[in-house]
Order: sequence, then structure tokens, then C-alpha cells
Amino acid sequence: MIQDFISDIISYSFLRNAILAAVLVSALTGIFSSVVVLRKIEFIGDGAAHATFGGIAFGLLLGTNYLLMAAVTAVIFAVAVSYFTRKNKLSESSVIGMLLPLSMSLGVIALSFIRGYTPDVMGLFFGNILMVTSEDVWMLLIANVIAWVFFAVFYRELLYYSYDEGMAKHYGVPIGFIHYAVLIGISLSVVGSVKIAGIILVTAFLVIPAVTSKTIAGSFRGMILISLAMAVVASVMGIFVSYVLDMPPGPVIVVMLFMEFLITVSLKALIRVRF
Repeated sequence: MIQDFISDIISYSFLRNAILAAVLVSALTGIFSSVVVLRKIEFIGDGAAHATFGGIAFGLLLGTNYLLMAAVTAVIFAVAVSYFTRKNKLSESSVIGMLLPLSMSLGVIALSFIRGYTPDVMGLFFGNILMVTSEDVWMLLIANVIAWVFFAVFYRELLYYSYDEGMAKHYGVPIGFIHYAVLIGISLSVVGSVKIAGIILVTAFLVIPAVTSKTIAGSFRGMILISLAMAVVASVMGIFVSYVLDMPPGPVIVVMLFMEFLITVSLKALIRVRF
């Protein structure tokens, strides 16, 4: 069975693209996952994921690159949430509660104007392995390089920012720049994950790996590396299981991520990591 799976990977480009994209998405979301969980901004990631629906719908309506439109929409959403929260002292959940249904509603209206070909809406919501192309893989690779360079250059600042914003300010960390850079990174990670996991399930990539790694990691660096490793393993295993059982890969990957969480929590006393 494994041999058949490997043989099909060699034979079919769409399967190779899917696995490469899943690994790259895991690496991209895995590196931001720790910041999302430590900063407790999971709701922003979830909101940005749902906000992409509006961008995708308008992209399809206008006949432009819908992933580019989704990226623009996700970034605008995340920045708008942060702006209204920080400048107007509104609660984050309240702002997201207003902007999220607005974006979704505009997306539904845009789709209603599309004539002829009807897009695979279910694929957008839950992911579609057949939608992944070589161009997507290259875009994800470039996004990974940018993200890893950003984390390497600003590791100290991100460390302080993730644990204590007040302490970060005290040590001269440019909070505004780091905050908005992280939000943009999260938004672009969400967009890059849409084809694999879909709009509804993409939040799992941003939350579950870091929540899992937090239970056993002894440092910020360890948390990032464990998050990344768990996301990659869950993605590859999820695609394999979906291949064998003929199931949609996005939801299966999410189930695998949660299974990793359950196993880790159950065995954390035995696998406590310190690095």
C-alpha cells in the first residue's frame, strides 16, 4: 500500500504538488503558530481565514487571480482588526464579529453575480487537493523563505513580543512593526493554506500544532520547531490516509493534528522536551 502510494506520487504531478504544498503550508503556519497561541490571537487567524472568502469571490467575479485578491482581503482584515482594537479601544472579538460576517456576506453577493461556471465552493471551504498547482508550490516556497528570514532576523524581538508586550516595549522592541508584520504573515499563511485545508479548517494549522508543542517544549525555539515537525507529520500522514481510504485530505489532516494533540497530552510526562 505504501509502495502504491509512493508509485503514484512519482507518476502523478497533482499528488506531488499536494504533498509539497502540504509540507510547505505546515512549515509556514507552524512558524507563526507559536506566536498566535502565545499572543492569544487565534481569533484573528480564524477571522482572516473566513475573510478570504470575500476576496476569493470578488477575484472570481472580476476574472483576476483570486488568491491575490484573497491575500489582499486577509491582510486588510487583520490590519483593520488591529487598528480598530488599538486606536478605538474596541474589543478584538467585537471588531472581528463585525468584519467577518461583512466579508462573508460580500463574498456571497459577489458569487451570486457570477454567470456560467460555478466555482467549487465546497473546495474553497474544505480544501481541494486537485486545486494545487506547481505555481502554488513555488509561491509557498517563496513565502517560507521570507517568513524564515523574518524570524531569523527578528527572533529576539518576536520572543519578547510573544511573551510580554510590555517587556518588549521596555527593551526597545518596535512593537508596531513587529505586530503588523506578524499579522500580515498570519494572513498570507492563511491564504497559502486555503487550497489544502479550506477556509473553515485552516485555523487548525495555526492553532493545534502550537497548542500541542506548548505542552512539552521548554523554550520558544523548541515550541516553533516542534510545531513545525508536528504539522509536517500530520500533513503527510493525512494525505496518505486520505489516499488509502479515499477521503478528503484537508479534514483528515486536521484530524491527524488533533490526534497528535491527544497523544502528546496523554504522554507528556514521558516525552517532556527541554531545548
